[in-house]
Amino acid sequence: MQFKASTDYGIRAILYLAAQGTTCSSRDIAEDMSIPRDYLIQLAQLLRNAGIIEARPGKHGGYRLAKDPGDISVLDVMNALEEDSRQQTRERRADRKGGEMVEEVKLAYDLIGECFDAFMASLTMDSLLDCVENKGGSRAYLSNRLQEEARRLMNA
Repeated sequence: MQFKASTDYGIRAILYLAAQGTTCSSRDIAEDMSIPRDYLIQLAQLLRNAGIIEARPGKHGGYRLAKDPGDISVLDVMNALEEDSRQQTRERRADRKGGEMVEEVKLAYDLIGECFDAFMASLTMDSLLDCVENKGGSRAYLSNRLQEEARRLMNA
């Protein structure tokens, strides 16, 4: 799977801030995470509007997380940066008319979307950092997350 550039850069920036645990300048984030600085500033505005990061002006200002990394999911970041395009896709799909098979395909897409969103919501920045630190066990970690999320969905 490949994320849109905005999502990729946004996740990089949030992971950087989570790993640093302090206020970081846009210059440091951009350089260390290979993000074009002007683009980072645009994305930071969207992330700030979503309540994921805080911006501090001034000489020693920059960005920091507005929440604990364990309370920020991949889905939160995706929604902050992609919500307009995701909503447009949902509306276009809902507007399509068709026969029974088309309706069944729409239901399948809705199910895929729900599963995707549920899993992305279960991946927090804190858990991703833990996964990266435990490189050898990252697949086992993700497998456990999938199993936990499946159990949660079955009991919901």
